[in-house]
Amino acid sequence: MTRPPIPPRRRKRKVRFGRLLALMITPVLILYALVMGLAFVRTLFHQPAVLSQAEKSERSLVETGYQNACPEEVNQLTRFGIDVSQFQGDIDWHSVAESGVEYAFIRVGAKGYGTGEIYEDEKFLNNLYGAKEAGISVGVYFFSQAISDEEAMQEADYVLSMLNGYPIELPVVFDFEQPDEQEARTKNLPSDQIASQARTFLERIQAGGYRPMLYLNRSLFPIYENAGLTEQYPLWYAQYGVDAPDHCGLDIWQYSESGTIPGISDHHVDLNLMRADFQ
Repeated sequence: MTRPPIPPRRRKRKVRFGRLLALMITPVLILYALVMGLAFVRTLFHQPAVLSQAEKSERSLVETGYQNACPEEVNQLTRFGIDVSQFQGDIDWHSVAESGVEYAFIRVGAKGYGTGEIYEDEKFLNNLYGAKEAGISVGVYFFSQAISDEEAMQEADYVLSMLNGYPIELPVVFDFEQPDEQEARTKNLPSDQIASQARTFLERIQAGGYRPMLYLNRSLFPIYENAGLTEQYPLWYAQYGVDAPDHCGLDIWQYSESGTIPGISDHHVDLNLMRADFQ
């Protein structure tokens, strides 16, 4: 009995299906081989940079801060620090220290610009002891709203009573500012009175055994300069959003009021650069 021949149509389907399957698999295999080859080469030659958190923070601070100082003094302004008050909330000072912060100015207290009452900064003692424990050099400042020499003396005596002989590495700062609020007691205060009460505060702090320092900005600089105070006392100058401050020969430049620092999460913080040889 003769076997019937295999229908030619069925054989063609097998051949076409096998060829289609091969055409589909081959590009996938080629692509896979290319991807694996590139991954191998990248692993072989690429050495990723591994930075600690402190190094990352330091690099960011250098890019945003150090390069913005007075061009002729950029090599001197190398010490990075912050200033804080109760508005920064609870601070993790060990994280702050690990981020590259070398020093901190801590607000002791303030005088109400409307009431004229002196009050303690709610976080003063926590910040003072926390920063010291973390190995950060400390200075303090008082936010003044004095309108007379007598009030400036009261402010200085308040600071001395709060410190009570406690050792700090950096100065006690007189921070007088003129709020824009209409009800501010210091609004339209004469320039000679501003300079006189600054001198009163600074002299009282020095007599109390601490080193005084003057905080100032563009509007206050000529007032204090005309009174001779800029030649007598260390200067902490605030000016933001510029490549260099418009006054050089400064001891500290507060170059930003909107910094972010590890360990401080509740509020932006002021950033400062200090002369390397400032003691």
